[in-house]
Amino acid sequence: MSPIIRVDVGWVLQVQSAISPPNVPIADWGALGLMADRHKFERERGTLYYEQAPARAATFLHTALLLRPFTDYNLVIGWGCAYQYMHLSGQSVQVKDEDLYNLAQAVRAQEADLRTVAQRLEAWRSS
Repeated sequence: MSPIIRVDVGWVLQVQSAISPPNVPIADWGALGLMADRHKFERERGTLYYEQAPARAATFLHTALLLRPFTDYNLVIGWGCAYQYMHLSGQSVQVKDEDLYNLAQAVRAQEADLRTVAQRLEAWRSS
């Protein structure tokens, strides 16, 4: 099992400020809170629902694409959070821009769910 990394809204905002243009407004603070907290959802007290790092990392991208907490750059910020989370978990990923864009389109069209995003992150892991 991969290490458990728990982050919060401040961490998401740090990633956002590092990778997007300055002052991208928050469109929905509730969605931002969900984006930050979803990865640590517990099925039972102390038992994480999303056990593997790719599944936890996928929550950032999936939530950002569907709930759009920022007025713009949700793909960039969601991917930045997923990428950073995988890195912090000791599982770096590499992906072609086209593959990421295609995944984002599928999520936005609700043709790809969280499990699909996690499977792609797993497939994009670099050795």
